[in-house]
Amino acid sequence: MMNSNSKKFRDGMFLAPSRTMGETFMEPIIRKFRGLNSSPTGENDARNDAGEFSEIKCARVLKRLPKKKTSLAEQVMSVSENSILTRLIPFSDCYTSKYDANIQNVKRDHFQYLIYAMLFEDCIKIFERKSEDISKITNWCGKHGRMDALGKSGQFNIPKTKIKEHLENNLIATLTWNEAYDISMGPLIE
Repeated sequence: MMNSNSKKFRDGMFLAPSRTMGETFMEPIIRKFRGLNSSPTGENDARNDAGEFSEIKCARVLKRLPKKKTSLAEQVMSVSENSILTRLIPFSDCYTSKYDANIQNVKRDHFQYLIYAMLFEDCIKIFERKSEDISKITNWCGKHGRMDALGKSGQFNIPKTKIKEHLENNLIATLTWNEAYDISMGPLIE
Protein backbone atom coordinates (compact mmCIF):
# COMPACT_ATOMS: atom_id res chain seq x y z
CA MET A 1 0.00 0.00 0.00
CA MET A 2 1.39 3.37 -1.02
CA ASN A 3 1.49 5.99 1.75
CA SER A 4 0.29 9.57 1.08
CA ASN A 5 3.81 11.06 0.81
CA SER A 6 4.84 8.34 -1.63
CA LYS A 7 1.74 9.02 -3.74
CA LYS A 8 2.53 12.77 -3.86
CA PHE A 9 6.13 11.86 -4.70
CA ARG A 10 5.01 9.54 -7.51
CA ASP A 11 2.57 12.08 -8.90
CA GLY A 12 5.28 14.75 -8.89
CA MET A 13 7.60 12.38 -10.74
CA PHE A 14 5.00 11.81 -13.46
CA LEU A 15 4.08 15.50 -13.71
CA ALA A 16 7.67 16.76 -13.94
CA PRO A 17 9.09 17.62 -17.37
CA SER A 18 10.77 14.56 -18.93
CA ARG A 19 14.34 15.75 -18.53
CA THR A 20 13.77 16.80 -14.91
CA MET A 21 12.11 13.48 -14.10
CA GLY A 22 14.97 11.49 -15.58
CA GLU A 23 18.10 13.48 -14.89
CA THR A 24 17.28 15.46 -11.76
CA PHE A 25 14.96 13.07 -9.93
CA MET A 26 15.50 9.45 -11.01
CA GLU A 27 19.24 9.35 -11.73
CA PRO A 28 20.31 10.09 -8.12
CA ILE A 29 17.76 7.58 -6.78
CA ILE A 30 19.02 4.84 -9.10
CA ARG A 31 22.67 5.67 -8.36
CA LYS A 32 22.05 5.39 -4.63
CA PHE A 33 19.94 2.24 -4.96
CA ARG A 34 22.56 0.54 -7.18
CA GLY A 35 25.56 1.77 -5.14
CA LEU A 36 26.98 3.79 -8.04
CA ASN A 37 29.00 6.98 -7.95
CA SER A 38 28.38 10.10 -9.98
CA SER A 39 30.31 10.16 -13.21
CA PRO A 40 33.26 12.57 -13.18
CA THR A 41 32.56 13.35 -16.85
CA GLY A 42 29.55 14.87 -18.55
CA GLU A 43 29.50 11.96 -20.99
CA ASN A 44 27.46 9.54 -18.85
CA ASP A 45 25.57 9.34 -15.57
CA ALA A 46 27.31 6.94 -13.20
CA ARG A 47 30.46 4.96 -12.47
CA ASN A 48 30.86 1.77 -10.46
CA ASP A 49 33.80 0.92 -8.18
CA ALA A 50 35.50 -0.95 -11.06
CA GLY A 51 35.55 2.29 -13.09
CA GLU A 52 32.87 1.19 -15.57
CA PHE A 53 30.43 3.84 -16.75
CA SER A 54 26.65 3.64 -16.98
CA GLU A 55 24.03 5.69 -18.73
CA ILE A 56 20.70 5.98 -16.89
CA LYS A 57 17.48 6.48 -18.85
CA CYS A 58 13.87 6.49 -17.66
CA ALA A 59 10.47 6.23 -19.30
CA ARG A 60 7.06 6.91 -17.85
CA VAL A 61 4.58 4.19 -18.80
CA LEU A 62 1.40 5.99 -19.91
CA LYS A 63 -1.77 4.88 -21.68
CA ARG A 64 -1.69 5.87 -25.31
CA LEU A 65 -3.64 8.96 -26.17
CA PRO A 66 -6.73 8.45 -28.29
CA LYS A 67 -6.51 9.31 -31.94
CA LYS A 68 -6.63 13.02 -32.63
CA LYS A 69 -10.04 14.62 -32.62
CA THR A 70 -11.32 16.19 -35.79
CA SER A 71 -11.86 19.76 -34.66
CA LEU A 72 -9.57 22.10 -32.78
CA ALA A 73 -12.18 22.42 -30.02
CA GLU A 74 -12.22 18.61 -29.54
CA GLN A 75 -8.42 18.54 -29.42
CA VAL A 76 -8.30 21.28 -26.77
CA MET A 77 -11.01 19.64 -24.64
CA SER A 78 -9.26 16.26 -24.81
CA VAL A 79 -6.24 17.71 -22.99
CA SER A 80 -8.12 17.81 -19.68
CA GLU A 81 -9.60 14.36 -20.24
CA ASN A 82 -6.17 12.84 -20.90
CA SER A 83 -3.85 14.42 -18.35
CA ILE A 84 -0.81 12.41 -17.34
CA LEU A 85 -2.23 11.29 -13.99
CA THR A 86 -5.30 9.81 -15.71
CA ARG A 87 -3.05 7.77 -18.01
CA LEU A 88 -1.00 5.83 -15.42
CA ILE A 89 -0.65 2.07 -15.98
CA PRO A 90 -0.19 -0.41 -13.11
CA PHE A 91 2.47 -3.03 -13.74
CA SER A 92 -0.20 -5.77 -13.70
CA ASP A 93 -1.55 -4.29 -16.98
CA CYS A 94 1.80 -4.27 -18.79
CA TYR A 95 0.76 -7.11 -21.14
CA THR A 96 -2.74 -5.84 -21.90
CA SER A 97 -2.76 -2.02 -22.00
CA LYS A 98 -1.65 0.01 -24.99
CA TYR A 99 0.95 2.40 -23.67
CA ASP A 100 3.88 4.58 -24.60
CA ALA A 101 7.31 3.96 -23.03
CA ASN A 102 10.37 5.16 -24.94
CA ILE A 103 14.04 5.08 -23.97
CA GLN A 104 15.60 7.95 -25.91
CA ASN A 105 18.89 9.66 -26.67
CA VAL A 106 21.09 6.64 -25.93
CA LYS A 107 24.70 7.50 -26.83
CA ARG A 108 26.19 4.00 -27.07
CA ASP A 109 29.87 4.93 -27.24
CA HIS A 110 29.87 6.72 -23.86
CA PHE A 111 29.31 3.85 -21.38
CA GLN A 112 29.63 0.13 -20.67
CA TYR A 113 26.12 -0.36 -19.24
CA LEU A 114 22.71 1.08 -20.00
CA ILE A 115 20.47 1.20 -16.95
CA TYR A 116 16.90 1.96 -17.91
CA ALA A 117 13.79 2.27 -15.81
CA MET A 118 10.10 2.03 -16.55
CA LEU A 119 7.91 4.03 -14.18
CA PHE A 120 4.55 2.37 -13.64
CA GLU A 121 1.66 3.58 -11.50
CA ASP A 122 2.59 1.19 -8.68
CA CYS A 123 6.32 0.47 -9.10
CA ILE A 124 9.55 1.18 -10.93
CA LYS A 125 11.15 -1.63 -12.95
CA ILE A 126 14.92 -1.24 -13.41
CA PHE A 127 16.80 -2.97 -16.23
CA GLU A 128 20.43 -3.21 -17.31
CA ARG A 129 22.05 -4.04 -20.65
CA LYS A 130 25.67 -4.04 -21.81
CA SER A 131 26.37 -1.35 -24.38
CA GLU A 132 27.56 -3.87 -26.97
CA ASP A 133 24.18 -5.64 -26.77
CA ILE A 134 21.98 -2.58 -27.21
CA SER A 135 21.60 -2.95 -30.98
CA LYS A 136 20.06 -6.40 -30.32
CA ILE A 137 17.14 -4.83 -28.45
CA THR A 138 13.89 -5.33 -30.34
CA ASN A 139 12.72 -1.97 -31.72
CA TRP A 140 16.22 -0.46 -31.46
CA CYS A 141 16.64 2.47 -33.84
CA GLY A 142 20.20 3.71 -34.32
CA LYS A 143 19.01 7.26 -34.78
CA HIS A 144 17.32 9.55 -32.31
CA GLY A 145 16.16 12.55 -34.26
CA ARG A 146 16.39 13.83 -37.73
CA MET A 147 19.62 15.75 -37.07
CA ASP A 148 21.53 12.84 -35.48
CA ALA A 149 24.08 10.88 -37.47
CA LEU A 150 23.10 7.23 -37.81
CA GLY A 151 24.68 5.13 -35.03
CA LYS A 152 25.62 8.14 -32.87
CA SER A 153 22.52 8.18 -30.70
CA GLY A 154 19.56 5.84 -30.63
CA GLN A 155 16.28 4.93 -29.00
CA PHE A 156 13.84 2.08 -28.47
CA ASN A 157 10.27 1.75 -27.35
CA ILE A 158 8.97 -0.98 -25.08
CA PRO A 159 5.38 -1.86 -26.05
CA LYS A 160 3.22 -4.48 -24.37
CA THR A 161 4.25 -7.02 -27.03
CA LYS A 162 7.97 -6.68 -26.20
CA ILE A 163 8.10 -6.05 -22.46
CA LYS A 164 8.44 -9.78 -21.71
CA GLU A 165 11.86 -9.77 -23.44
CA HIS A 166 13.07 -7.00 -21.12
CA LEU A 167 11.58 -8.57 -17.99
CA GLU A 168 13.10 -11.98 -18.68
CA ASN A 169 16.54 -10.85 -19.89
CA ASN A 170 17.37 -7.49 -18.36
CA LEU A 171 15.33 -6.85 -15.18
CA ILE A 172 17.64 -6.24 -12.23
CA ALA A 173 15.30 -4.72 -9.62
CA THR A 174 11.84 -3.48 -8.74
CA LEU A 175 11.28 -0.51 -6.48
CA THR A 176 7.96 0.38 -4.92
CA TRP A 177 7.12 4.06 -4.78
CA ASN A 178 7.44 3.86 -0.97
CA GLU A 179 11.02 2.60 -1.41
CA ALA A 180 11.85 5.28 -4.00
CA TYR A 181 10.46 7.95 -1.68
CA ASP A 182 12.50 6.59 1.26
CA ILE A 183 15.69 6.59 -0.85
CA SER A 184 15.05 10.20 -1.86
CA MET A 185 14.69 11.30 1.78
CA GLY A 186 18.32 10.46 2.57
CA PRO A 187 21.53 11.89 1.13
CA LEU A 188 21.79 11.21 -2.60
CA ILE A 189 24.74 10.84 -4.94
CA GLU A 190 24.45 13.94 -7.10
